[in-house]
Amino acid sequence: MTTLFRTAGNSNVDEYEKTSTLSENARRYLGLVRLSLELEKQKEKMYLALNEQEKEEVQNVLSQITEPTIPEYLTVRDVALLLDVTPQMVRRYCAEGKIDAYQRLEGSGKWIIPTAQFLHHPSWPAFLRKRQKIKNQSINIAEKMLEYLEEEE
Repeated sequence: MTTLFRTAGNSNVDEYEKTSTLSENARRYLGLVRLSLELEKQKEKMYLALNEQEKEEVQNVLSQITEPTIPEYLTVRDVALLLDVTPQMVRRYCAEGKIDAYQRLEGSGKWIIPTAQFLHHPSWPAFLRKRQKIKNQSINIAEKMLEYLEEEE
């Protein structure tokens, strides 16, 4: 971890922090952001160094730990949200082989996209939070509708 602290420094940011009038809390927050970015880089390097069997092992463990939040496959819409591109771009990436995917029915335009290839993506944690938020909102709406229907009876 000490190495991480040493390597996480960005001289431009360090200089800005030294010369600016940032509060101590703001400085600490920026330090955490730098560490977070460095951890994401290290995580991606480590993932890329894994062989296929190791990637499968990681996927199995992660799916056990976060069973309700990590689906086996993602939709085109989910990948578009994750990559911050349009669904049309995701379909194009799938067709060009830039994203590992296959069509449900040949020529249908409906893609099945394995989740494992995105586990190391820097936006993955934010994507999971968005999915959980949407799920919670859907549950709240369903509960309110049930309450409303019970009141009507």
